Amino acid sequence: MRDLEWLDPLPELAPDPELEQYWMRTNGVAAPHTRYFGPCPWILHADAELDIGFIHINDIADQIYLVISRDNSCRFCYGASRALMRMAGTSEKRIRALEEDVDLARLDPKTRLAFEYARRVSRANPAPDATERKKLLEAGYPENAIKELAFFASDVGFHNRFSTLLALPPRRLERLGRAPWVYLGRLFTRKLLARVQTPGRLTPLPDSARTGPYSEVVVGLEGLPHAPVLSKVLDEAWASPHLKPRSKALIFAVIARGLGSLPAEREAWRLLAEQGVEPAQAEKILAHLGSPDLDPVEAQILPYVRETIRYQPAAIQRRGRELRKHISNAQLLDTVGLAALANMVCRLATQLETA
Repeated sequence: MRDLEWLDPLPELAPDPELEQYWMRTNGVAAPHTRYFGPCPWILHADAELDIGFIHINDIADQIYLVISRDNSCRFCYGASRALMRMAGTSEKRIRALEEDVDLARLDPKTRLAFEYARRVSRANPAPDATERKKLLEAGYPENAIKELAFFASDVGFHNRFSTLLALPPRRLERLGRAPWVYLGRLFTRKLLARVQTPGRLTPLPDSARTGPYSEVVVGLEGLPHAPVLSKVLDEAWASPHLKPRSKALIFAVIARGLGSLPAEREAWRLLAEQGVEPAQAEKILAHLGSPDLDPVEAQILPYVRETIRYQPAAIQRRGRELRKHISNAQLLDTVGLAALANMVCRLATQLETA
């Protein structure tokens, strides 16, 4: 992973003292990557809040994060995951076993099923179907545990994508994760480790979370602590001022079509209709990723967004550099964040529909 080609960061440094204080209050530790997200704080809020508090999979979540981040070739997330696992007391031997044993043969059969399902949700090539869900049920995973697995696998992809697409700098994390004294880091990251390791609880879904973009996906997670958090992330993403609501709906439509996620595409069409986009017009845009009806920013970002479904890190980072020549720094951040969020939500929507 350390030899994987990785470019310099794409976004401009845009520090926001309030946002950095939020991260410090939430996690109890500073993080250099917070300095890039001043124009789009919703991405950092999502980064901090989405992947904690699991009810059913808390004991394997860190390992799933490591494996999927490796699958997705995200040096930043992989380095962060490795460092946190070492700080939490996971042995170097155990981490290397996960790194080297691609088929996960050393896991017990039940855990291996969970890992295989999570990896297939992340890859979506093809996505797991009802047969694989049935295997998990027969192995003893309750329905909500399977939903948690689907959510987390999709969520790891969100972190992997925005980190990779923006080429967030990984070297400090990589050095930390392999330092022989890394376990001492737990003295300075106690708050973060406590948040990551504390199991979640059944959480009621407020009425306010039952409406808005992709609320059906949120409702599909009802009871899990991540449902209201996902609703908040979607609302903040849609409220971000740098791209039009129509542009955001088009981003989700492009990702949904590329993944073959019918429930996600239906919602994208509904959101486009709210913005006055006729079905024939939307179909023409999705078929060709271009149309005289697109504004200059949409014409630049939609072909790029399509490439975020599957990519090689250095290639997509170079593509992002080209895109950055045509749009503002804030628009780049919103485009990347929304593309990552759309990849997450569309994968998750497919799994919730098969539940």
